[in-house]
Amino acid sequence: MYNIQELVQKSKAGDISSFMSLLREKEVLIYNISFSYTKNSYDAEDCISEASIKAFDKLKQLKNEEKFYCWFISILINICRKNIKSKITIPSDDTINQVRDEFSYQFIDDRILIEELLSKLRKDERDIIAFRYLKLYILYPIQNILLMK
Repeated sequence: MYNIQELVQKSKAGDISSFMSLLREKEVLIYNISFSYTKNSYDAEDCISEASIKAFDKLKQLKNEEKFYCWFISILINICRKNIKSKITIPSDDTINQVRDEFSYQFIDDRILIEELLSKLRKDERDIIAFRYLKLYILYPIQNILLMK
């Protein structure tokens, strides 16, 4: 069995089987790290593939062969993060405006309904509801309102 330095040197010379041997040596760790970021086996495998290609292409930039796994994992993590960011969707202004308008219309409809229902109550009943839901009951307990009857 080769040591890491020998496999990295052979990989730098273009030996893909040596490079694959390096990855197979830590395949469970590599997969677990990728999956921990992506939360999806397909995305985890895609990120590993992309990281493998990138690492093989940039392998000559690796200064210390013994740091191969740290170097590879940092590439993998950056690719996983990029993958996550690419899946985040930012709503368009039209979507935001539509949601805001729907919320505004719902708020107006609710307010009209509440005012209509409140108008059917006696004044003292309306006061109790106002104190309860407008949090005014702290200053003026509801029981005092009831005692005024």
